[in-house]
Amino acid sequence: MQRRDRLSDLPDATLARVLYHLGSVNATVTSALSRRWRNVHAAVPVVDLVDPKKGERWGNVSRQKTCFDHQVTAAILGKDLPTRKFRLDAFYPPYDLRDQWFAIVSVSGLEEFDVKLRYWDHSRRNLCPFGTHPKASADFDEEMRHSFTATPPHIFRCDTLRRLLLTNWTLDVPAGGVSMPSLETLFLKRIMAEDGAVQRLISGCPNIADLTLEQCPSVKRLVVASPRLDSFAMICCHHASHVVLQAERLRTLRYKGGLPGENFFSIANCGDVLALTIDICESLLGKSASAVVPITKVITRCTNVTFLHLHLRPTMAFHSGAFTRALRHLPHLRQLALKGLLDNDETALSVSTLLRNTPNLDVLSLIPLRPRPPKPDYLYMFDGSDDDSSQNGYEENKKDKSALDGEDTYVHVPKILWETRVECLHRLRKIKLLNYKGTPNERMLAKYLLSKASALEQCSITLPANKTSTEDRRRKLTKELSYWRANKRTRISYKSHV
Repeated sequence: MQRRDRLSDLPDATLARVLYHLGSVNATVTSALSRRWRNVHAAVPVVDLVDPKKGERWGNVSRQKTCFDHQVTAAILGKDLPTRKFRLDAFYPPYDLRDQWFAIVSVSGLEEFDVKLRYWDHSRRNLCPFGTHPKASADFDEEMRHSFTATPPHIFRCDTLRRLLLTNWTLDVPAGGVSMPSLETLFLKRIMAEDGAVQRLISGCPNIADLTLEQCPSVKRLVVASPRLDSFAMICCHHASHVVLQAERLRTLRYKGGLPGENFFSIANCGDVLALTIDICESLLGKSASAVVPITKVITRCTNVTFLHLHLRPTMAFHSGAFTRALRHLPHLRQLALKGLLDNDETALSVSTLLRNTPNLDVLSLIPLRPRPPKPDYLYMFDGSDDDSSQNGYEENKKDKSALDGEDTYVHVPKILWETRVECLHRLRKIKLLNYKGTPNERMLAKYLLSKASALEQCSITLPANKTSTEDRRRKLTKELSYWRANKRTRISYKSHV
């Protein structure tokens, strides 16, 4: 007896809604299923394509390029409805076709414009003066200036646009100004722009709720006057000196950069912030406590924070005394994430010191990093991205080898650490160990935490991507971590590295 295809019996609108969540390629492939599915994909108002080219200088690139360009054109022209979401990751698209694509999709009803452009060699390196690249800088190189594609002017007059995401563009704001009253999400990454261009764009979007500025060197002074602003992130905009957020209900704040000045942030109501991320790019070695005060004041003012992520360089919980004093003002803190090098006993002790003023903590995440050697100069020609975990130099660490690979099963916890009393460990419910390799210092801190966490329900382990997650390794990890548990009901679980 032939089974009935109930999925195909659904109306066209429902099937189109299902395909709405797939990329354009997967949605189009369904046309080969049967006659019923032949034209369903044409009713999906989404174009979502990624160019497979990676910028190779050798090989038959022209054949691949023609294939992708035709693919985009067919996806746009083959729709029965106007495009609502346009997502494109393209490598050097031809300017004539590119302009036609943007003009067609922005005619009517466009709600999302998410376009990442890629170029030969210079569109990937992080704009951070503290990076590992030999020419690390906070701005574009002189030869790169004016090399990015200019933004299409009609995008800034789209009344229906709700999400605008641009990567590797030259921001060309029309002389007549910007009018995007419906825009809710604005994401700008690696943007070339004249002074004040980003500010003019933001000023023309009065209802922004989610704003992210990443590696935008032209941003110096910024004012965001949207009363609906809910989330703000500034990442490696190292020329910025003053940011004013006139938001009534800001909930999420993320800052990644060097140590800010005294009056860097001016936030209307810090008390509404619930999630805070502080990621200091530069090394704190040799920095005085007074240099850290401006960033600790930001933490102190966010009195209702429930989630705090701290990434300090070079070591995890560096200047722990200054940050410990800031945590005293966060009575509602429930989740704490700490990232950085974990290279000695003092670092582990500083982590315990930081935890003393988090009595109500429920979830603790630790992301240990390890220094790596810098890449040879010739490799940066093809991969410009900086490895975040290898910043601030490299030191050979012969102990940076998992003891689980050998016979060493003894883990020494210093007496000063063992006798440290941390109140939150008596109510902590979950510990996350990300990038856990099982080095001596990682095992020492893990043993201390598990041995003290009497109410712990789960210990989640994420193994490094470059480490084979064999069953034998998991078995050894489980045996060791289980032996350290103060609460024998604590579950040990594993997650794959993303």
